[in-house]
Amino acid sequence: MGVLRTSNSEERKMNKSMQKVVDTLQTYMGEGSLVWHNACLIRDQSNLVSGNPYRGVNHFITAMVADAESYQSPYWATFKQIKDLGGNLIDAKGKGVPTIFYKNLPSKDGDEDGQKRFVIRNSYVFNLDLVTGIDADRVKMDGVGQAALDQDAEVVANTYLEREGLTVSHGSPAYVPAFDAVKMPALNEVTSTDEYYSTYFHELAHSTGHPKRLCRFGMDATKFESREEYSKEELVAEITAAMLCHGCGVDSQSSIKNSAAYIQGWSRFIKEEAEAFLGAVNHAYKARAFILTGEGA
Repeated sequence: MGVLRTSNSEERKMNKSMQKVVDTLQTYMGEGSLVWHNACLIRDQSNLVSGNPYRGVNHFITAMVADAESYQSPYWATFKQIKDLGGNLIDAKGKGVPTIFYKNLPSKDGDEDGQKRFVIRNSYVFNLDLVTGIDADRVKMDGVGQAALDQDAEVVANTYLEREGLTVSHGSPAYVPAFDAVKMPALNEVTSTDEYYSTYFHELAHSTGHPKRLCRFGMDATKFESREEYSKEELVAEITAAMLCHGCGVDSQSSIKNSAAYIQGWSRFIKEEAEAFLGAVNHAYKARAFILTGEGA
């Protein structure tokens, strides 16, 4: 596995790269906006040339901008890729979206551990709606940009529980890391089915952080080092739950309102710790993927 190792100049470049993403986040994410409840976040956003879907923060940023700008195409490309394909940008000034990639650095004499070194860089991409001269009919569209709707919430939950050997017992909603177990009230004890699954998926999202899964808790799954770490984990769980609910069609206005109130409590963290928030978004994507497919590590 590579390591993030930098000089002062490289660190300044990485900070600048991250700041560009943070600036875009703050531009498009208005006060109280919960973009993870939007259908855009369960649709693929993909690179035009490779066809590969963006993941984590890169998907979050491109999907958020696509939703805000009402883009219809799920495809994005860099300026060079567009030119190489014979296309031209129209009315695209200021509309490039910064994505993050990791650039490998050459090995240096004296590297004691032999590990690969890399740094964070930006690449600006433009939505295909801003491009002329590229025949959209030649672009393979099968499944790209389509929302993965209508998955059954109970099937998603039960499949995950069975695969991971998790138990669910009756009680107030909670995930208990020490026993790797979930507590939930009965469905007939809650106000609505939508709110039930919103809470259920929230607790299941916490369970993905166990050391034997995605290991967000480290080896001690019962403690967080700071209030900020606890805040981040709660954001991971809430964003994961919201995306799963939307994908399963159990995303009522009531559950959105409750989620909005919940997230509002962490608004300072989102505003003042934007990079940490982006980290929470990345973890939420991994948690959602892990619940649905067992992958995401």
